[in-house]
Amino acid sequence: MAQRFSALYVVSALLATSSLLASAALVYDPDPLVTGAAGLVAIGLLLYTLIAVAGILLARAPWARWLGVGVTIGALVVIAIAGFDSASKIAALAVSLVAVAGLAGPWLSVWLRQKPGPEPQAVALPLTAVGAPLAVGLAAWSGLTIGALVVAALGPFAAWGYARSFRWGLWFLRIGYPLVAAAAALQLSAPAAILLAGHGIVVALLAWTRQASRAQRPTATPLPEPRHRKRTS
Repeated sequence: MAQRFSALYVVSALLATSSLLASAALVYDPDPLVTGAAGLVAIGLLLYTLIAVAGILLARAPWARWLGVGVTIGALVVIAIAGFDSASKIAALAVSLVAVAGLAGPWLSVWLRQKPGPEPQAVALPLTAVGAPLAVGLAAWSGLTIGALVVAALGPFAAWGYARSFRWGLWFLRIGYPLVAAAAALQLSAPAAILLAGHGIVVALLAWTRQASRAQRPTATPLPEPRHRKRTS
């Protein structure tokens, strides 16, 4: 059991370290992104890393390991656009490769929850919405607008509201967020506008699924049947 926990914490630490190194490399050398866009991408990566680490350590969720793998590989792809031409990027590459190997290895399977968890759409909705800073940073790579910054802030806020089972969070993700994303996309040129508007559409489609709505409804625990005592004469 101690070895399982050791592997769990080591892999989580590698994931967190790789994300920090990749985010620092993006901020220090943002090319080809502008500084503000690179900062939003870094914030998005750190948010996803925090969720993945919490999902692994606290919820023992199988999806958390694959979220960590996706975030780590995505960060490497963004960095690779400009090339691994600095010590910080090379360090991020080395730690990220080790982190991916640790996350994909069989040593986590024995500890992660094997029973079915929440329905996929209910998990995908907040995870997609919380990626608004990442989507905005990639879409507005050549320059940020006020509308894009509003979208980057509203996405994680609405995801938090949905995760807390507030009905306004679900309805905002259904209607409000895609409208705000579409309005912000009008200020950008293609293909950036398509990326930002597409993110809003994906969030709306997930929010309108029955699974996303059902996840906010509390499930009533059935009461035990009453016990009848036999009367003694």
